[in-house]
Amino acid sequence: MRKEPTHTPIVAPPSPPPCTLTPADVDALLPALNDYVDQFAPAFARADQHAWARRYIHGLLLPLPRKSCEPIALALDVSVRRLQSFISERPWSAAAVTSIHEQLIARSLADADDGVLLIDESALPKQGRHSAGVAPQYGGALGKVCTCQVGVFVGYASTRGYTLLDGQLFVPQGWFADDHATLRAEVGLPDDLTFRTKPQIAAQLRAALVARGSVPGRWVATDALYGNSPAFRMAVDALGKWYFCAVSCDQLVWRRTPAVTVPAWSGRGRKPQKPCLKTPTNAPYRVDELCWRLPKSAWTRVTIKEGTKGPIIGDIACVRVTEARDGLPGSALWVILRRNLDDPTSVKYSLSNAPATLPLPELARMCGMRWPIALTFEVSKDELGMDHDETRGWVGWHHHMALVMIVHHFLIWARQLRCAKAPALTLCQVRLLIISVIPRPCFDAARALRVVRYYQQRNYAAYCAHCRWKQRDLTRIAEREAEKRRRYPGRPPKSPLPLGAP
Repeated sequence: MRKEPTHTPIVAPPSPPPCTLTPADVDALLPALNDYVDQFAPAFARADQHAWARRYIHGLLLPLPRKSCEPIALALDVSVRRLQSFISERPWSAAAVTSIHEQLIARSLADADDGVLLIDESALPKQGRHSAGVAPQYGGALGKVCTCQVGVFVGYASTRGYTLLDGQLFVPQGWFADDHATLRAEVGLPDDLTFRTKPQIAAQLRAALVARGSVPGRWVATDALYGNSPAFRMAVDALGKWYFCAVSCDQLVWRRTPAVTVPAWSGRGRKPQKPCLKTPTNAPYRVDELCWRLPKSAWTRVTIKEGTKGPIIGDIACVRVTEARDGLPGSALWVILRRNLDDPTSVKYSLSNAPATLPLPELARMCGMRWPIALTFEVSKDELGMDHDETRGWVGWHHHMALVMIVHHFLIWARQLRCAKAPALTLCQVRLLIISVIPRPCFDAARALRVVRYYQQRNYAAYCAHCRWKQRDLTRIAEREAEKRRRYPGRPPKSPLPLGAP
């Protein structure tokens, strides 16, 4: 018989959640932000770099259409060039910033039992082809292949909240070709950087986090890009962590571990050493076949998590299987199938190396633990300008991302401190409150004129640069034509087509 549903009845609260915050609570946000940023002072070699970091963080919180260096500098009435230099050129270490960032996350969010390391990539659309790592790649936000940069990120989630820990820019393989040597030097790619796949970058970031040991956690959760990599999952297992990795529907498994043997020697040639299946017809099958192989009693309706629009409920089935690797049995794992209630044909598949004795509610909880990193990307892009970076270099990209991660965690921390008075406070609402207390210069007529003069000077400089480039192109064309006339003196020059000619 089918198991009884384990979720609780859906009952809406009788009244809206309370919000008893006072203006004094809002005014206290600015000193809290300044004290929070002061903790990162050791990561900067000079006091002026720390001051520019504070300005940039204030700018990321402001309601600006674009949160790159120029709009932030103009909004705060500071030097555009100096802020650009701070982000794209100054030699402060993003790794030192993220190291302090990890320690602060350990204080506010760490949970040794429920903590989950979240690994995912995020595409950042980019104009032009001269920024570090930019190439035609799939962008999840646009749902298609576009010119973009892709970063591999490690997040952290627990019952207390979620945020990003670290990230690294993915550089496509084409960037390491000989014809990209000049471009690699222009954007400042490290000389020792070699091509690594996204799972390899994620494995390195995760191993470094585990080695530092600042943020405890038992689980690692990923999407199918990383779950389809046996090497990645083996590396997680070697670190003593439990993984919960989505996999594609063609992942091969056995319900029962098949017998393996080494073929008997026929007496001629080399003795067989490679094992093979004792029964060759006992082939593995795809995980999507489990949907019709499993009885109805194997499915259980559970509440996966509580969402902003109510509880998320689904049917899940958890089965012990043996993974197939190169046609031979591998490790004994959990395969978790999650079925959509609205569309039962939509099924998600995941593998986990958790112990066989792990209770079903814990596996059901992990079905919803990959979503926090997607929510983090959403808030970081919509509210904090994560995808507004306009620098071209390797250093600038990592500087911008490090400061965005700092701001996101501050929003999480500020919400924690005020959850008693406003339990339903969102990160967007916290940012709205902070905006009201961040000091900004008055936008009067004199300042407006300064902004206008700045734009006119910048536009003039751009116009002069384009004129130089056009003149350079015309000079090259004239030199090529002169060379052709020198080589072929008897050939008449081609007449240009009249305007409007096909």
